[in-house]
Amino acid sequence: MRNLFLFFIFTCLFVTAGCVKNDNLLPDDSIKEQTLKIGVIGQSPAVTETNIVFTETTFEKLSNATDTDFDALFIMPEKLEEASHGQYAKLYKSVKYPVFFIGSTKSYYPFTEETLTYSNAPSTHSGMYATGMIYEDGQIKIFEYGLKNGEKTEENLKALYTLIFKTIINEFVLRKTN
Repeated sequence: MRNLFLFFIFTCLFVTAGCVKNDNLLPDDSIKEQTLKIGVIGQSPAVTETNIVFTETTFEKLSNATDTDFDALFIMPEKLEEASHGQYAKLYKSVKYPVFFIGSTKSYYPFTEETLTYSNAPSTHSGMYATGMIYEDGQIKIFEYGLKNGEKTEENLKALYTLIFKTIINEFVLRKTN
């Protein structure tokens, strides 16, 4: 009887394990309905979506601005070392939109800890290619994204950006309007 009971419990757990709601998975059309304005430090990425407006900016412009009308900020791989300078740690915690570190193998630590730089921070070996963060209610909220099969191809990069755009819409843009 005990074995039958355990079998029943494990079967229920197994069957319901995949029944998790993921609000980040929006229908493909929903991303086309919302125009996003993304600030970019570095080279703007190539994306599939036509409703994404990339605005190139610099650390100096962000530091001097009281607030911008970006929906998010992308810091591209060629700017990660500069982005990790301690003077910018407060900036990332003060902006009201998420900051995504594209190509970072070291998560968000070198960008929020004033004593670390990208070159001397340890790698996380997590397989993630992009890390997003926002400072809300005294805590850092993190979003991490990997490439399909860990392969850096044009197709995989475009798919990664689509996931990031869906997160921005779901977690920030729609929340602002509700």
